Amino acid sequence: MNDDIFTPADPTPSIPVGQIVTGAVLIVIGVGWLLSALDVATIPWRALLAAVLIVVGVALAAAASRGAAPGGLIGTGITLTVILAVLSTVSTAFSVPLRGGFGERDYSPTIVNLEAEYHLIAGELELSLANVDFPAGETRIEAGVTFGKLVVADIPEDVAVSVEVSAAAGQVRVLDSLWEGVGIDESKTEAGFADATRRLAIEARVAFGQIEVRR
Repeated sequence: MNDDIFTPADPTPSIPVGQIVTGAVLIVIGVGWLLSALDVATIPWRALLAAVLIVVGVALAAAASRGAAPGGLIGTGITLTVILAVLSTVSTAFSVPLRGGFGERDYSPTIVNLEAEYHLIAGELELSLANVDFPAGETRIEAGVTFGKLVVADIPEDVAVSVEVSAAAGQVRVLDSLWEGVGIDESKTEAGFADATRRLAIEARVAFGQIEVRR
């Protein structure tokens, strides 16, 4: 009699918990990236990281209930928690809203609302005002980049400018003024701003990076 008949079949290999979590994390990040890239929705990175942290936490709980080894999940969870804490601190301390996605953003509006806002978490944001027909009175623009570069350019010559800038660390250039270093918190107002027919007040902020405001 052939003993091979009674040889038990090899059990189906189980997929390591770490691989499952890695796949889930990539899906969460990929979906957020895709929605942001297609301008379907703006997904703040703080919310995206929080979602990833939830995935890791659920995986840790599942692994513990099965008695499986957590692998590198604990380290991943700790790292994500630290990143979220840093981002929250940056947002609170330097008043840079954590929203707007990442990458390169080029805006060239023809109309700017009186309280227009432009934001980016990481990357380069350039706002060209060459095509804007500024109304009489004061127009305010707020722009912020958490990590990267912010450029406000092509301001019409007949529009008076007042700029408030801040940066935790980096370089700031406003018209003919330049500041470098840490804890930058400066302002520059052109002569005759208060009496000008058309006025533009800009509030520009970066946490870490560069600001450039030019005509």
